[in-house]
Amino acid sequence: MYSDDSLGWIIDLALAGDRLVGIDALLDPSVHVFHPQSVERLGSYGKRGDGPGEFKDPEQIVPAPDSPDAVWILDGVHQRLTWLSVSEIEAGSVVAPETFRMDGPNAGSLVRAPNGQWFAGGWITGGRVARYRADRSYDRTILGFPSGVEAPGMTLLQAYESRVVANPAGHLLAAGTLLGGLLDIIDYDGTLIAHAAVSGAFQPVWRQGRSRGGRAVMSLGPEARYGFTDLVGTERYVYGLFSGRSVDGPGTPWATTHVQVYTWDGNYVKTLHLDRAAEAITVDASDTWLYATGPDPTPWVGRFLLQGHLR
Repeated sequence: MYSDDSLGWIIDLALAGDRLVGIDALLDPSVHVFHPQSVERLGSYGKRGDGPGEFKDPEQIVPAPDSPDAVWILDGVHQRLTWLSVSEIEAGSVVAPETFRMDGPNAGSLVRAPNGQWFAGGWITGGRVARYRADRSYDRTILGFPSGVEAPGMTLLQAYESRVVANPAGHLLAAGTLLGGLLDIIDYDGTLIAHAAVSGAFQPVWRQGRSRGGRAVMSLGPEARYGFTDLVGTERYVYGLFSGRSVDGPGTPWATTHVQVYTWDGNYVKTLHLDRAAEAITVDASDTWLYATGPDPTPWVGRFLLQGHLR
């Protein structure tokens, strides 16, 4: 376990080659590199701004499947990706990081599939998951909203906002709702493979609201709850941080000690229980170590042994 106020607010974790990477969305710098065994911080990079290599709203790390030393950092406000070398961050010698635009719906959860295509959750036009071409241009929405559910304006986009992960072996995606207990397994064309047998499943609940400009939007009341606040996919399993707590709950209600585990055919395996509430996780390719981060009592990053707990 590594804990330090200077970590700020680590909102996402990912493994890149033999290093662990985290995004700090609160303080400068914005990207931290950790040793995966000791969880010691090895280097940091970034600052807030609108220029090349700067971040306005860093919200996700996207590992580069064909380059273990590289990660993309998704900036939500700019809807752009910044390509960074992890070894350069560790060495403190980052030079001219590359930036690429996303072209399409507002991606809030992004994954690059083994075949080079991109898939995203977030506020997706007409559904929950969008598909992008290898050049990051929008192709089409492949997973819609549940049948029979209707609401005007932005309401459904917000209510069914989903996290998306890909199976590293290819051809399968998992989409879990942030404000609901729904987890769907689909292929790259959006064909449903399975509605996962979610432990504690529930539908998103919202009140119809209006923005200051009069646009129809989702409004949250105490009956709304957090569902899957983070997802991770390995070749064997889908891991989901699952809260179930009211959005009006005390502290950080999206943080949770519960990690639900599913197979890629949608079967529930078990729920793992961490000894502290986490808001982001990642898991190594061998399903041996789970890495997590949280804000309390001080910002921390740690690793947890999985081996033997998934049988």
